[in-house]
Parts: sequence; structure tokens; C-alpha cells
Amino acid sequence: MSRMISDDEAVPFYKQLKKQILEEIKSGKLKHGDKLPSERELAEQFQISRMTARHTLSILEREGVVERRVGAGTFINYKKIEMDFVTFNSFTKNMLSKGLTPSTQILSIRKIEANENLAQKLKLELGEGMIVIKRLRLVDETPISIEESFLPEKLCPGLDEMITDNDSLYEILEREYGIVLVMAKEYMQVTLSDEGESKLLKVRVESPCILQESVAFDKNEKEIEFSTSLTRSDIVKFYSELKLK
Repeated sequence: MSRMISDDEAVPFYKQLKKQILEEIKSGKLKHGDKLPSERELAEQFQISRMTARHTLSILEREGVVERRVGAGTFINYKKIEMDFVTFNSFTKNMLSKGLTPSTQILSIRKIEANENLAQKLKLELGEGMIVIKRLRLVDETPISIEESFLPEKLCPGLDEMITDNDSLYEILEREYGIVLVMAKEYMQVTLSDEGESKLLKVRVESPCILQESVAFDKNEKEIEFSTSLTRSDIVKFYSELKLK
């Protein structure tokens, strides 16, 4: 890393150091997994206090840019995974198309009765039987999201006994029940992970995450699945391609 932080009172030293580190990541000079200098080394190199260096690294860690390992140091943790939130596709196909290795762990499978919210979203009668599948999504063995799918049991009886880890839910729906999901209506917002979610995603409690709620439809425009997804914002980046004309 190059020397120098300008003596500009309008821009605090920690912001200047943060900006320089981010620029070196963007340029490729610093890559995912690279080790950063220690707080003492940064302080000496840039002629700033150790407290300022520590504050900078703490901010970068909170934003998911670096990972601080006890006894080892601070490492660049900038492995962004791009996900298209416009094109409707299964998680497995989406990741495989990018050359990544997806995997899924089933956290729980249960049966419930549709409450007012689910009945409204899926156009069901109140109290209808539902199958609920909660799964942890991983990419290259790194947990990235927690998903929960709600499906009417009458459309896919026995699904709860059929699906296992790493199975594609959409492939099972198509192969076993003739249900092909072709589109979805999706809503997104920023939220903070609670203690249980943070443990599963291996992030700090109250880490910024992206919460998605989606209703998926078949080719007859029939509501089939309501799902929620809590995704880490530190390593996942959503994008879209729009044509204006």
C-alpha cells in the first residue's frame, strides 16, 4: 500500500484510509484473502494513530470488506456473488451458471395451516394445509442465505418426505407434480439479522441483510409458492439489466 494521507481537515484520516483500501481492492491490487498490515504497521506507514487505524479496520469489518481473525490478522473478504433479481431462476441453476458450487442444507420441514397472510398471498382458504421448508443456502461452502418456502400441500402431497439436502425444489415440483414456475413477484428491503440467523450465516448479530418476499406463479398465472429469503449483504450483490427502449 502506498504512503500518504493528506492533511485535509475536511476529510478525516480514517475516511481517507478506508477510501484507499477500497480503491486498491477495486483496482485488483488487493484481492480476496490478502492480508492487510497490522494496526501498528498501518499507523506507521500512514503516519496516523493506532486508534485511527483500528477504527478504519472496524468499519471495514462491519461492512464485510475485511475479516479479522484472532491471532492471525486482518484479511480482505471481498468475494462478491452477483445475483440477478429480475430474471426468475432457481438458486441452483443461477449459481451453476456462474461457475460456482451451490449447496443446500435443510433446516426444518413442517406442516401448518394457512393463516390470513398466507391465504391472501396464495389465494387459499384460511386453514388450508401447507408444507413449509426452511433451508440454508451455501456457495462454495460459504453460507449466504436462509430461505423458507410455503406451498399448499394439496398441490404437492408427499413433498415433505421427498426433498433432501441439495435437491432443487423447483425441479422436484416439475418432475413429480408437473408444476413449472415461470415468474415471481418480489419485494426487497434491508433488515438486520437476529442472533439465530447470524449464527447460521456466520455473521455478527444485527448484520445488514437483504430480506426478500416472493410469490411464484406457474404458466397459468396460479400462485404456487410464497417464500422469504434473508441474504448476507456483505458478499452478495444484486443487479439487473433494463432496456429503456
